[in-house]
Amino acid sequence: MSLPNKKGWLAILFTFFCLAIPFGLTYYVSTPLSKARFKEWRVRATAAHTKEKSQISAKQLLLIKNDRVKIKNTCLVFKGIEKDQVVLDLYLLELDPGYAYPQRFSRKTNGNAIRLGDVTYAVKSANNSSLTLKILQATGTY
Repeated sequence: MSLPNKKGWLAILFTFFCLAIPFGLTYYVSTPLSKARFKEWRVRATAAHTKEKSQISAKQLLLIKNDRVKIKNTCLVFKGIEKDQVVLDLYLLELDPGYAYPQRFSRKTNGNAIRLGDVTYAVKSANNSSLTLKILQATGTY
């Protein structure tokens, strides 16, 4: 029996690789490492699609763009940043809960206090998607 010619070897190698790739992928998918990576990928993909919500703590307030947050007798809605100015809507619930009072202040207040309703804040950080305010003074409870 004679050995295959050059074209015959190419056909054998081509067939071998065409069969090896699906078997290799099937083996890899069945390993625990692959399952762990897939689970991690699913968690990251799910976390990326969940919308972050505004949060209130005892010392700071995180406002997400267009998310309405009630604190004391006011509601705050962060609208974004325009020309290095923080833009937000202030709703005074005791006066007129349906009317928004637009507020603008510099995102770089250098520690200066900003009073919105009964609460005094300082800007901790600001970007176009979120605003973090440090609560300096508030009367009563949230």
